[in-house]
Amino acid sequence: MARQTDRIDLASSAPGTNRHLLVHCYGKPGSGPKAYLQAALHADEWPGIMAVHHLLPLLDAADAKGLIKGEIVVVPYANPIGMDQRIGDHVPGRYAFDGSGNYNRNWADLVGGAAPRIKGRLIGDAAQDVETVRAAFREVVASQDARSEVAQLRKVLMGLSCDADYVLDLHCDGEATMHIYANDRHRDIATELCLDMDSPVLLIETTAGGGPFDEANSSPWWRLGDELDEAKDLPHACFATTVEFRGRQDVSDDFGAKDAAGLYSFLCRRGVIDDVVKPQRDETFTAFLHETDVMHAPKAGFVSYALEVGTQVKAGDLIATIIDPVAADPAEARTELRARTDGIFFARVDTRLAAPGVTIAKVAGKTPLAHRKEGALLEA
Repeated sequence: MARQTDRIDLASSAPGTNRHLLVHCYGKPGSGPKAYLQAALHADEWPGIMAVHHLLPLLDAADAKGLIKGEIVVVPYANPIGMDQRIGDHVPGRYAFDGSGNYNRNWADLVGGAAPRIKGRLIGDAAQDVETVRAAFREVVASQDARSEVAQLRKVLMGLSCDADYVLDLHCDGEATMHIYANDRHRDIATELCLDMDSPVLLIETTAGGGPFDEANSSPWWRLGDELDEAKDLPHACFATTVEFRGRQDVSDDFGAKDAAGLYSFLCRRGVIDDVVKPQRDETFTAFLHETDVMHAPKAGFVSYALEVGTQVKAGDLIATIIDPVAADPAEARTELRARTDGIFFARVDTRLAAPGVTIAKVAGKTPLAHRKEGALLEA
């Protein structure tokens, strides 16, 4: 069946203005696995939009050939509220101006509402139980408050994704190599995605923390077992991941076409599209979040990097120097930041004026680091 494109109107921020989402739908609900993809939930992160721009023609062609065996839902821009937040020519789209915080944190917990809805209804048949749980998730989302425009946006996006088999949330970092976040329970699928996307880094979490969109979709499937004995054997039926498409400035047709080909290949590999998959490269570098060194600026100053992202480093290697321009003695103005693990220097901040505590650089390693906190993403 031909692609269906829906316009979902959102709450107006002021008289005389309006916002809406575009949602592209392929395939038939219930005909096979469902994949949900969204770009730019952090509204200042645009490489994912370019990937979707190049993915849609591939999906259109597959649809015309009858190759789409499941359901695919694509939201090419997930946050028109954040995209409209401008200060001069800058779009600070990571945090909501209404005070509700980071757009990719504190997503609603589906477990509390779903558990009483499914209690006594699971029969031990995996396929039927999965459908019972998904119906409960849809009911929970439908009952959520949507009084503010951010709350309404969250409700709409979660309503589109909560019953999917695959949820791909497309982001980017400041300046980075491509990297992918996923839960350890889905390491095999995440590795497939990394290889299809030619991503050199896979970051594995046991508990992400912070309530990001991907975890809000995937974790209820195992957390329901903590609430109900009958749910302990539920399949982990939603693979949800955050795909970081390099850095903010890496918006180009070349990157977009390559990334779209990787996404398409993954959808084929997972049986959503019945088409030939592209060859995969041999390996990716896998690290747990607590093995990832996150460096923060100890003071305000200008940042001078010693290495480019993607560089293999050893513990003790110089990554960056913070230069304090108000120091009276230039010899005392320099503070060095050195790697605390062997691994890949895969991301760095895209500003060169750092405030105290700002994340400066990230190195994915293979050894647990005592200063890293479990369940704090890469923010502590």
